[in-house]
Amino acid sequence: MSRAGTIISSLVGFVAIVVGLLLSPASTQIGIFRWIPLFNRALVGVIPAFSPSPENWGYTYEKFSEADLRGQVALITGANSGIGYETANALSKRGASVHLACRNPQKCFQAADRIRTDEKYSGAPLSPMIVDVSSLKSVRSAARNFLKHNDRLDMLFMNAGIISAGTSDNGTLPLSKDGVEMVFATNVLGHHLMYKLLEPALQNSTMARVALTSSLASFDSYSYSVATDLDTLNGARSSLFHSFRVYGHSKLAQIVWAKALARKLGKESSIYVNSMNPGAVRTALMNKNPYFPQFLTDLKSWVEERVIWTAEEGAITLLYLGVAIDEIKEKNIRGKYFHPQAVEVVNPLSLDEELQNKLWEFCDDLVKDFL
Repeated sequence: MSRAGTIISSLVGFVAIVVGLLLSPASTQIGIFRWIPLFNRALVGVIPAFSPSPENWGYTYEKFSEADLRGQVALITGANSGIGYETANALSKRGASVHLACRNPQKCFQAADRIRTDEKYSGAPLSPMIVDVSSLKSVRSAARNFLKHNDRLDMLFMNAGIISAGTSDNGTLPLSKDGVEMVFATNVLGHHLMYKLLEPALQNSTMARVALTSSLASFDSYSYSVATDLDTLNGARSSLFHSFRVYGHSKLAQIVWAKALARKLGKESSIYVNSMNPGAVRTALMNKNPYFPQFLTDLKSWVEERVIWTAEEGAITLLYLGVAIDEIKEKNIRGKYFHPQAVEVVNPLSLDEELQNKLWEFCDDLVKDFL
């Protein structure tokens, strides 16, 4: 999609949201705005008004409640808040052994405690796991520690992410400790290394599921779609506008990465990898963007309470990719990208197989010293 097309589509979505706020809440209940995604598939499920009615969702918590996950092992990055937390909480209720991978130790242990005090908690093991996914050294340490105590991993949710890391003193994008643009390092590269290190445990599962949390922002990246060399990656411009482009670039890279891995594994592999967009969700992620003015943060909070998905609802599609085992296997769902709720959407920017290969090779080269 062209930049102009992206802007126009975004404006259409924004106007629809505003109109929806001005009208009675009944407008979304009777589906006035559900026609809008017909003109732009990128908007499918972005907010509840752009989603089919619940009875037509591809997955629901009612279906999820039928899952028996006793004996299953799950690892979720970014599990202390938002959809990561809701995913961990939901899985634990169905009996899965859950590893909560978080950067902040205090928040990680607090999240585990909240899950344990939930009245529907199954009593299954909950293991806080401290890891900074922007640091390859930290990822390697955490993965090695996991493998010391676990020989199998059934579900890997690559959910941790940031929108922006701000700007360096010289006006360039901040780099990670490994010399990689920070948003890409956090959202993509750290997860690449984590997958590489945990792949043996995934292969020991009868049917492993890997799911990445992407975003609608993936439809708005640079002219080259995804950077496949360090100069291009680290040389991107830094500003309010470009901070969102940096984020969109990383989110597109996740979808491209998932497709690359699915192709490498092949159609007979016991590892199924897919990506998803949770939609516009009430989380603190946007508040962490240093470019976001306070008045917009306040406006966002006001809109959140009236228009967008809750974090619990945002987790439904992620849970689908981890738990709907029979459907995933029957339909051989691999390398696909989904919007709420469990609706497949094609991002045309992600389909270039040469780009998929180059991104994988680029990531491999960046992590080779940590394998």
